[in-house]
Amino acid sequence: MKYKILGPDDPALAVLQQQLKDHPEWDAELKIVPWAEYQGMLDTAFQAQQSPYQAVCVPGHIWLPGLVADGKLEAFDNLLPDVNSQLIQQYNLADIMPSVYHECLVNGEQYLLPLFSDGHIVFYRIDLINLPLSDQVSTLNSRDIPALLEKFDLTSGQYPFALKAHTSEILLDWLPYLWAFGGRMVDENLQPAFNSGAAIQALEFYSSLKRYCPPDTHLYGNVEILNGLKSGKIAMAASWGGQAAPILDEGNPFRSDFGTATFTHPWNTTWGVSIPANQTESTKTSMLAILYQAADPQQDREVTRLAGSPVRLSSYSAEEMRKYSWLKAQKEMLERRTLLPTHPEFARYLGPLYANVYAAFTGEMTASEALNRVVKI
Repeated sequence: MKYKILGPDDPALAVLQQQLKDHPEWDAELKIVPWAEYQGMLDTAFQAQQSPYQAVCVPGHIWLPGLVADGKLEAFDNLLPDVNSQLIQQYNLADIMPSVYHECLVNGEQYLLPLFSDGHIVFYRIDLINLPLSDQVSTLNSRDIPALLEKFDLTSGQYPFALKAHTSEILLDWLPYLWAFGGRMVDENLQPAFNSGAAIQALEFYSSLKRYCPPDTHLYGNVEILNGLKSGKIAMAASWGGQAAPILDEGNPFRSDFGTATFTHPWNTTWGVSIPANQTESTKTSMLAILYQAADPQQDREVTRLAGSPVRLSSYSAEEMRKYSWLKAQKEMLERRTLLPTHPEFARYLGPLYANVYAAFTGEMTASEALNRVVKI
């Protein structure tokens, strides 16, 4: 049979797609669909009597706990006894970054084979900032951003900063500020805490940074941040580690002028592949065996080259770090990263949080009104 994998249109997945094409003996293919269509297609696959896809891409702690709680995914421990032990040994689980591997587990069992990460990396123009070389930023407390932005020496038409504040991005863009101000998403009893005084202050601070940004920063997503940095329009912005390679590619005339850092409190998620439970045991085992071969160290280094955000320790060697200037910040990010709450009940707040954080940012309501409104849902 032809093994089919479903994934969204992330540049890092081009690596897996090519890997499958290079190995026709695996008889497997990756179907990449627009992000806007992805979750609907995933839900349809899980609801079918037998999944039309033998593996699916999942964003770690964001979706994994809920899918496992609903019985949609197969635990790898149930399948690995029937996978060739040599394939498992060659995969070398010990080479996976510890924080990445942790995100692949639910209740101590692995449900995700990691492919790439997506966490906060800050890109800034070294040549435009009045800082001695010895003071270059490697980790940035988001509360210190205004003082740093004041040090940029810019010409007309340039902006010190941009926020990825599109309604589909703004919640994750705000998280490093929430955590830097001491805010949390939930308290010790797993009850909402995102309307605390610290959280409200963090959202007010985040919104105040608009004064340093292009006037349409509320429309900025990945593409707008990338274009702004590569064109010289903006001097500093945060984006994902998986955008580092496209931002700093040979098409960027300023690529040698960029420094990279991460926040003191970055967010990250690990994207990987999971096995739908609604298929035969033999199909699940065969699919996992193919994935263990595909997700090898060479593929991970290709993820660095095309996207920027590998998951293996060996991809952060001194040699690789010399080749790719952002890897030091990427590794620091993975070691510092904080996750969203992983209990499935929290998921119901995510959509309203995106909408209401955006409403506060655009001035439709105050930060206090916006966050307290979500708690009442």
